[in-house]
Parts: sequence; C-alpha cells; structure tokens
Amino acid sequence: MRVLSGGGRRGAAIRGVLGAIGQGLEFACSAIADLCLPRSCAQCQRLGSLSRGSWCGPCRESLARIAPPLCPGCGRPFPDSSTSSDHLCGDCLVTGFHFDSARSAVIHTGTVRTRVHQFKFGGQLKWTPCLVELLEEAYGQWGIAVPDLIVPVPLHIKRLRQRGFNQAGVLAGELGRKIKTPVSVCALFRKNVTQPQTSLKRGERLKNVKGAFEIADSGKVRGRRILLIDDVFTTGTTLSECARVLKKRGGAGEVHALTVTRALPD
Repeated sequence: MRVLSGGGRRGAAIRGVLGAIGQGLEFACSAIADLCLPRSCAQCQRLGSLSRGSWCGPCRESLARIAPPLCPGCGRPFPDSSTSSDHLCGDCLVTGFHFDSARSAVIHTGTVRTRVHQFKFGGQLKWTPCLVELLEEAYGQWGIAVPDLIVPVPLHIKRLRQRGFNQAGVLAGELGRKIKTPVSVCALFRKNVTQPQTSLKRGERLKNVKGAFEIADSGKVRGRRILLIDDVFTTGTTLSECARVLKKRGGAGEVHALTVTRALPD
C-alpha cells in the first residue's frame, strides 16, 4: 500500500509538471501566433483592430478603470461619490490591513472578469498579456516608490499540481520583466490548504487564511520594499495576511499590493 501511495503522489507530481509544461507550450504557441497573424482585441475579438497593446481603442476606453475618489489605503473606489475627495474606507478605518497600500486596475466586472476566470480556472494563458498590461498601467499611475522585489501570492502545492500553474506567479513574472524588477516566487509559501475565499464571509475569510502562509527565506525580503501581486482583490484578507507574514516573519520594510481587478461589495 505504501508503494502504491508513493507512486500515486509521484504520479500526481508528474501530472502537475506535465500540466505546467502544457500550459507553457500553449502560451508559447499563442505568442508565436501573435507574431505571425493579425492580433485581435481582448474584448471585441476583431482581428487587426489593435494599434498598440491588447485592447482596441474603443474597448480600452470602455474598461471599468478604478479612478479617484478612492481609499488611499486599500484603493477601494467610491463610484457613487464621484465629486468627493479621496478618503479612507470603513475597512481601513475600523480594522485596517497589514499592507501599506493597495491598488487595482479595473473593477471585477465585464470582459476583464471573464478573462481573469478563463486565465485562472481555464488555463487560458493567452490572456496573460492583456491582464499584465492592465497591471502595468495601474502600477505606472500609482506613484509608489520602485519596489525592490515582486512577490506573488502563493498557491498551496496541492492546488498548484491541480491547476498546473500559479496565476499570480505568471502575472508577477511578466510584470517584473516589463518594469525590470526582480521576482521571487519562493520567498513566501502557502503551508495550509484553504477553502476558496469566494464562498466565505469576511470573518470566515480572516480565519481561513490565518496562519496559511510562511516565509521560505527571510533573507530575500528583510528590509526590502515588496510589491505583492494577485489577480483579484475581494476583501483583501489574503493580501493582508501575506503582508503580515512578509513583515512580521520576513522583516520586510514595506509591502504594497497590486491586483488586476477589484471586487466591490454589493
């Protein structure tokens, strides 16, 4: 039985590696196709409609970008108070977060929400460029000091084997290449398998991620300014717990969080 169990674990690991290789090949083939064929807009899908980037002009203008007024702490926008100035949100006033600040590129809705889901759960890595483009744009408009290191929110090894890749790691790697900042995918690791945060209330989310992360090498982060990357900011509990561990366990000087989308409360 032990031999079979070991073989099963090895088999799962091999499947995970093969899955990751397959996803990488898909991305490579997509990139080659982009060089040889007219590219289509990530939203309207019209061929040859791009003058730059991954979005045509009209679709780029239609994106639900996050803009002031917003919370200077966590970056939550206030779309119903368009004439007000920036101010702290209730979460930052009452409980606060462990990261120093956070921003997101667009609201978690429409085509971008669909592309994030296809990328994350469907393994469609062809959407990486259009999502990283939004990250880079939000980072450029943020105005924070240049980070010393980019760290993606990690997946537990079990989920990594199932999915074949870490979506935050892919985004972090491409963003790091674009802004010429080193990336560490192993500075922080997830030691506990947690429930999907989307099905939990805020209090449950806090308990779900408490103690879920650990520092692998404090030497990588001690005293450094960290840019933490994930795909979606929902309640901020996962990002906050990662930031807490990076600071308390790793000795990071600052931790700022950046995501592609921001989910707003109903």
